[in-house]
Amino acid sequence: LLGTVGLGRPVRPLDARARGMGGAAVVLHGGNLSAVNPASLARVFSSGIWLAYQPESRTLQGDAASGDTETASFPLFRMVLPMSPRWVAGAAFGSLLDRNWGVQFTDTLSLTARDVPFQETRTSDGGVNQFRLESGYIIAQGWTVGAAFQYFFGESRVKVIRVFDPDTLVADPLQPFASTTAIRTSGWGLTLGTEYQPTDDFIVGLVASWGSDLTVRDDSTGAEVKVGLPLGLDIGASLVLGADVLFAVAGGWTNWSSAEADLPDSGVEDTWRVGGGLEVRFLSSGDSWATSLRLGGSYEKLPFGLEGGSPWERALAFGLGTDFLGGRGRLDAAIEFGGRGDLDTNAVEESFTRYTFSAAVFTN
Repeated sequence: LLGTVGLGRPVRPLDARARGMGGAAVVLHGGNLSAVNPASLARVFSSGIWLAYQPESRTLQGDAASGDTETASFPLFRMVLPMSPRWVAGAAFGSLLDRNWGVQFTDTLSLTARDVPFQETRTSDGGVNQFRLESGYIIAQGWTVGAAFQYFFGESRVKVIRVFDPDTLVADPLQPFASTTAIRTSGWGLTLGTEYQPTDDFIVGLVASWGSDLTVRDDSTGAEVKVGLPLGLDIGASLVLGADVLFAVAGGWTNWSSAEADLPDSGVEDTWRVGGGLEVRFLSSGDSWATSLRLGGSYEKLPFGLEGGSPWERALAFGLGTDFLGGRGRLDAAIEFGGRGDLDTNAVEESFTRYTFSAAVFTN
């Protein structure tokens, strides 16, 4: 249900490794494959391609509606190509805003002669995605920079089906009502990032992103609105605690309140997020293969308000991953248990179980 508010629910283009470590994807030792910091590309020394698949099951409790729903998406598809020992280019497709939701409720239509109960189902499929052209460059020993140009696009198809109770309209039944509306979005953005590694055991990174107006158009009515995309800042660090233990943390802020004038009824607020986790390598065979366990957690404020203000998302994550073929292949999986909103504060609460699976292949 939270995807119905404002422009939708923000979704970051993360791989399963980052998800298993609480979404800490600004910097990571051992290859940062999430499309967050373009400077991380400069640390990928082989051509490669990878993708992530993310199913999610949700249970909603609220004063107005309740129920279960399941969704699935591909939040990340990315490829890289080293152009020189210092310069790496890449392209990525990823998620930005999720508008997949469904709700069913009963109500009554008041006619002159009688009241007619009905059941109405509303569903939305789609959201806003991004296509990125990226580049990372090593400007000095231990220091990389990167940039990504983003094109935002997407379509949400909102379907409404209303079925009237036939028992109250035996003589003159009302036919079921159905309608479909397509909502299209487009815009562009720019992300700049940097990483600094003063020692082998420590990396720190910073990311800044901003964009143009996001054009939102209702195809059924021709109505169009432009929403200014916010400035976002992220900072993160990765620290090797031992030969087989890695700790990573990241935090961020996005100035969504700047869009309040464009979305006056959405209760738009700035978002804050923090997440981190541990990765422990417990099986390995030299440089041939290695398997790691991960544990993480995240806490994030969502931008678009409900009753009582904008809700928070919290999650506990577990992950498992393996590198094989001497680093040329990688498989990762993560599971997150979490919730969004609060029944007492927001009059709605959503619990979720989110799975993320990712695979990567690199050349020699």
